[in-house]
Amino acid sequence: MRIKFTVNDRPPKKHGEQSVWAQDVEAPRIVSLRKAALKARQEAGADKAFDSLVAMEVHVFMPRAQLESIGDLDSFVAGVSDGLQAADAKVTPHKVLQELTGDAGPSQPLLITGAAKVVLILTRKMAFTESQEFRYEVAVEEIPEDAVLKAE
Repeated sequence: MRIKFTVNDRPPKKHGEQSVWAQDVEAPRIVSLRKAALKARQEAGADKAFDSLVAMEVHVFMPRAQLESIGDLDSFVAGVSDGLQAADAKVTPHKVLQELTGDAGPSQPLLITGAAKVVLILTRKMAFTESQEFRYEVAVEEIPEDAVLKAE
C-alpha cells in the first residue's frame, strides 16, 4: 500500500537533537502534516500506521532563491519522519498540538511506527516561481521483506 499527500505549508525541520514536537515554529507544521497524513490514510482505507519496512518520499517545493538557504534536506526528512510517528514519551508536546486528538494525537503513530522502519528515502528540493507558495509532497509505501537487499 502507498499513501501519498500534499501539505500546503513548509515541512517541519528538525534542529539537531531538539524535538520538533516542542518547538514554537515547528509545532504548527506538525499539525498541518498530521492532519493531511491522517486524511490520506483514511482515504486509502488504512486504519493504522505501517508496522512494516517502508520507503518514504519527500519533495519540497520552494522559491528558487531559497534552494540553498532554506536548510538541508535531511533536516526536512527528519522533521517529517518524526511527525509521522508518535512523539517521544519523554517530550511534552507544544500546546498547539493539543488540538490533535484521536488517531492524529501526538501519542499515536500515524503512518510509521518508528524511523528505523524507513529503509529507503527519496527526497529533493524543487524550485517554483516566486508567486507560488511553499508546499511539500509525502509518500509512504510498504516494502515487502523479500524486496530488501540482504548483505551476504
